[in-house]
Amino acid sequence: MAEKTFVNNTLSTLQITIFVREGEQPYNQDGTVSFSLNPGETKIISYGNDINTFLNGIILFTIFNGDLFSSVKFVTINSSELDNLLNTNDTITITKVQTDYVLTGSNVFLETVNNAQTVAEMRAAIEDSGLGLNLTAYNALTEEQKDQVATELINARPVGGYLSISSVQAALDLAINQIVDPNNIYVRAGVVGGDGSLANPFGTISEGIAAVNPGGIVHILSGTYPISSQILVDKTGITLLGEPGTLLQLQADIIAILVTAENTTINGLNITSDVPYAKEFIQVGGTNTSILNNTIFGPPQALPMANWIVNRAVVPQGGINFTVEGNIFYSLRTGIYINPNVTGAINNNVVYNTKGGFLVDRAFTTFLGNSWGNPANEFDIVLLAGTTTGPPYDNLALLSATNNNATIADQR
Repeated sequence: MAEKTFVNNTLSTLQITIFVREGEQPYNQDGTVSFSLNPGETKIISYGNDINTFLNGIILFTIFNGDLFSSVKFVTINSSELDNLLNTNDTITITKVQTDYVLTGSNVFLETVNNAQTVAEMRAAIEDSGLGLNLTAYNALTEEQKDQVATELINARPVGGYLSISSVQAALDLAINQIVDPNNIYVRAGVVGGDGSLANPFGTISEGIAAVNPGGIVHILSGTYPISSQILVDKTGITLLGEPGTLLQLQADIIAILVTAENTTINGLNITSDVPYAKEFIQVGGTNTSILNNTIFGPPQALPMANWIVNRAVVPQGGINFTVEGNIFYSLRTGIYINPNVTGAINNNVVYNTKGGFLVDRAFTTFLGNSWGNPANEFDIVLLAGTTTGPPYDNLALLSATNNNATIADQR
């Protein structure tokens, strides 16, 4: 159950009905609670449940000294004055002003935020669960970064204080987004003069890689990134993480992404080109690289596939180990060309409208759960001359069955 304190600061006996909201939208109702308040009385009123904790409106009624007073107040949109009054305060006080009965609210947790003078006091105030802030992003910060956020909340506090919990949340989110965290660098296409924070990201992926710590994440925010010079991934353990709506468009006859560092990850990117180039979109030279959940596709080419420009999604250099999982490759000459002595797992990818899905050239990678869309590939898995006839390619029927009836071209 939710609770709220009501204070009758008048000489009248008040009849009160509160309207409980179902969920977070004002137009959804979840019943009412009615009660009376004697002159000067304070009551704690329980309503709703652990999920339905908001109020949609209030009715006041009284007859005093020959006058009848009746007032109906309803919330119609989130964050309106009445919504903030009823739902960001833990105490509602009714005071008579001439012939009107006026509602005011107070929140001891909000008052603590507004009274905080030091970093320690502000941190204690915003970290108090009673305030009800979403602290997910805040809790992921270092202690030093939390101090920075608390300092910004003090400096940005309006002269009259924060008016509501939602305004504290907005200020908190802004302060967090302005932090430059070398373990989490942000990039948005076309931005000039950024610093790598979420609020002020860099404009290119290469800037993000240059700024991120080894082992950190370059967050590539939604937008179209024209690629006319190679993106070099040369820091150990970093991740290029594409947010929804991210598209990298190659516009030059180059390898778009070259991975030279070990233990890196490329995750969630959409990559294509303006015209077909006889290059791979990603070349992997650093061992233990993971290529996850990307969509890589070429522009349309006229049939037959034998005449297509030799564009490829991914090419690992010889002798490395890598993982390719959850990707979609289509409209390419080759999905992956796997060079000699490469090891690793190629699992649960989708390849279609491609001449050769996976070309194995004397490598030792395993395949599991890959599937094939339409238009169909010319061949799904190709075992080139010189590739071993032993494990993991000595049972072609099983290899096909465990990869959704893959079409296998055995050229050994």
